[in-house]
Amino acid sequence: MFQYKKMVPGDPTILPGMHTVLADRSQANQVTYVPNVEYVQRDGEALHLQMLFPAGLRPGMTSTLRYPLVVFVQGAAWMEQDMFMNLPQLCPLAKAGFVVASVKHRPAFQAKFPAFLQDVKSAIRFLRAHAEEYFIDPDQVAIWGDSSGGHTAQMVGVTGDMGEFKTSDNHEVSDSVQAVVDFYGPSDVTRINDGPRDPAFTADKSKIPEDILFGGCVIDHPEIAQPGNPLTYIQEGKPLPPFLVVHGDEDPMVPFNQSVLTVQKLQETKHTVEFYKVVGAGHGLFLWTEEVTDLVIRFLKAWLAL
Repeated sequence: MFQYKKMVPGDPTILPGMHTVLADRSQANQVTYVPNVEYVQRDGEALHLQMLFPAGLRPGMTSTLRYPLVVFVQGAAWMEQDMFMNLPQLCPLAKAGFVVASVKHRPAFQAKFPAFLQDVKSAIRFLRAHAEEYFIDPDQVAIWGDSSGGHTAQMVGVTGDMGEFKTSDNHEVSDSVQAVVDFYGPSDVTRINDGPRDPAFTADKSKIPEDILFGGCVIDHPEIAQPGNPLTYIQEGKPLPPFLVVHGDEDPMVPFNQSVLTVQKLQETKHTVEFYKVVGAGHGLFLWTEEVTDLVIRFLKAWLAL
């Protein structure tokens, strides 16, 4: 952990009208941000991580400390991600003692399913392969995502080390995880219109995100989305990590029933899942509260060795 070392004596100067406040050394350098860590090259393009570390740690330092890893996938309808949108909301995790890595993946208009899943799994393997450099406990890894990133988190959680989603980079390293946090992620996109959804998202048939992802209309051809449906891989007796599912009850983009499908399938197959409805929250709006962040941290601390 960060320890303050006094370099010079305190200045004794007192001037008329001068005010004093006390420093809080326990808060100093609680989070270190390391941008643009390259984890893989795809078709000549570098894919990067945005990383957060606890208490002044920085790659290149010598330390025997090891922290659980939380891999975060920023939602963007599987398209181009804003990698900085939720970095402030992720800082409390680094303050709580987790290494956090936010993953950029290829957008669906550039590479269709399963490219995004392969990329995120590559990031997990990269981080495990470089665990010492990044102060990571490789046996304590969680995946978290919101919206399409929540779908990615589900898929990572239920397809650990499956060969069809594994690329050659760090192939011998595991991409399985020990916990899953899913914020308002779709599950069965062939049923995404079962619940109330803003018509604006389906008005232009050429721009429906799930159709772009799978290369065709998933409503008319549900079979094309089957390999990307996490429910496909949830089976009784199959080892799966615990899930935390959080969804706003007024979500106009990913209907609440998409999370209901996930939770019901996990419950029916006797897997561990916690489910929270955030009353009055839309798609991300008003959902990232301090209370919700605290329950994420509590869940991760319960299932990862911290």
